[in-house]
Amino acid sequence: MPRIRQLRIERFRGIAQLEWQPSSGINGLIGPGDSGKSTILDAIDLLLSPRRSVTFSDADFHGLNTAAEIIIEAAVGDLPASLLDMERYGLFHRGWDSDLGVSDEPEAGGEIVLSVRLTVAADLDPRWTLYSERAEAEDCLRDLPYAERAGLAPTRLGAFASHHLAWGAKSVLNRIVDVRPAAAAALADAARQARATFGDAAAPEVADTIALVRGVAQQVGVSGAEEAAALLDAHGVGFGAGSIALHDGDGVPLRNLGIGSSRLLVAGLQALAGNSSPFTLVDELEHGLEPFRIIRLLHQLGAKDAEPPRQVFLTTHSPVVVRELSAQQLWRAGRDPASGKPALRKLGRSPEDQGALRSCADAFLAPSVLVCEGATEVGLLRGLDLYWTDRGERPIGSRGIALADGTGSNMLQRALSFARAGYRTGLLHDSDKELDADELHALETAGVARFYWDEPYTTEMQMFASIADDAIPHLVNLARGWNGTASVNDQIRARRPEIDLAFDDPFGYSAVERQALGAAATKGKWFKTVSYAETIGREVVGPFLAASNGRLVAAINELRDWIVDAAGAEPAS
Repeated sequence: MPRIRQLRIERFRGIAQLEWQPSSGINGLIGPGDSGKSTILDAIDLLLSPRRSVTFSDADFHGLNTAAEIIIEAAVGDLPASLLDMERYGLFHRGWDSDLGVSDEPEAGGEIVLSVRLTVAADLDPRWTLYSERAEAEDCLRDLPYAERAGLAPTRLGAFASHHLAWGAKSVLNRIVDVRPAAAAALADAARQARATFGDAAAPEVADTIALVRGVAQQVGVSGAEEAAALLDAHGVGFGAGSIALHDGDGVPLRNLGIGSSRLLVAGLQALAGNSSPFTLVDELEHGLEPFRIIRLLHQLGAKDAEPPRQVFLTTHSPVVVRELSAQQLWRAGRDPASGKPALRKLGRSPEDQGALRSCADAFLAPSVLVCEGATEVGLLRGLDLYWTDRGERPIGSRGIALADGTGSNMLQRALSFARAGYRTGLLHDSDKELDADELHALETAGVARFYWDEPYTTEMQMFASIADDAIPHLVNLARGWNGTASVNDQIRARRPEIDLAFDDPFGYSAVERQALGAAATKGKWFKTVSYAETIGREVVGPFLAASNGRLVAAINELRDWIVDAAGAEPAS
């Protein structure tokens, strides 16, 4: 079945230039708004749809510059035998190599592709052609015949998929079984019966008018009108294949189904049709569907098939979709850091990348990601964000930053997975275990910004070491409320028996006492949940940070600067 091997878009809407080699199966596009995801789907639809009555406007030109024409071109491979015919299409045959791309001279044993091109100039008149450099040199460009174009036609599951639930010209139902001639005869007979039945029912209502018409016809001598009758106009009553539609058991048309339900049903019908349409386009796949039905729709589209039944191009902002697809099936829309042009990058290839995708799907939908070592660090940042937001600052979410849990041992790989996929990435980690030289080099090479505590401190140790004296009773009392007073006191006494458990010493706390409290908090896991650490961040660390000192203050201020800078950062592809 045909597959798009390479797609090229130039000067179309928000895309100045894009060259992309999509996968043979599912191609899920994620990325920030206005990054060109839907434009890519529209470009494929306009290029390969059999219709030739498309209206373009100046707004379709990149930057409204109509002086430079729009070019949309796809190198289509895995061609049927009819398109491999040398006599008819040999002039347009080109070669494809996944490493070298498209070349005008097919190599022996290589794949033959056809380049289908759509161009739109300032006159707004679209022109579809087959393209090769040889054909252009000979001024011999031409379009595919309609039958061949129909074989490349994509199926689009848009917000309104109900037209597929009747036997219209573009309906998937016609790909399952064509409407038979007998059905056409039955439709014609139904139209005749409708005219006659209407005449019988309407006769009493229009009898007076008919009598007047007949009288005038006799007076003026119009033959035929003397026996006039009220019937439906033969030209006004006609049934085509599109008049046959699916209905439920109560006679309600299935076109009345909700958006999500109709999308799901049409995807199933497409599979039943033997996947006769080689390309499926789905914008905002999750629209109108609950999570469990999103998963069913992905299965119908072949997301879990070893041999993809069709090539699918979809866009999504749903973590459910991201979590269900593999890193091989997902592309992130962004910009090439060197050229600034739109580009698409696969999310990853390694098992570690796939693990990050499953565990942190939400974070893959943000431009910037802060990987936190564990639940304590995630909660601390959430609490600080709430504290800063309470004072009129922008939430980190509105700055395009997502928090991802590194679950301790996975933090390095997760940070590297995000950075390799082009995300602006930061890593907040404690320092009870020193990173080795190779790990530090990998983070630096990937461009990961690192925020960390003094060695060998955990987050709890750093808080007790640096926080203002007045904040320590608050930390201890919160721990007692969550973990029990007796348990917390016992853990403190086990490390420093002489500490005043009333925590009302006006002379403050020594470094030794602070170290004991930090060790007790770490060992006792006083704050080892997101919700506990969030409260600490909002009610203690945030309010007392200005009066605190040491690495706690320095690291949080560095992190705060990184957060503020996110708003102006353009994510790379």
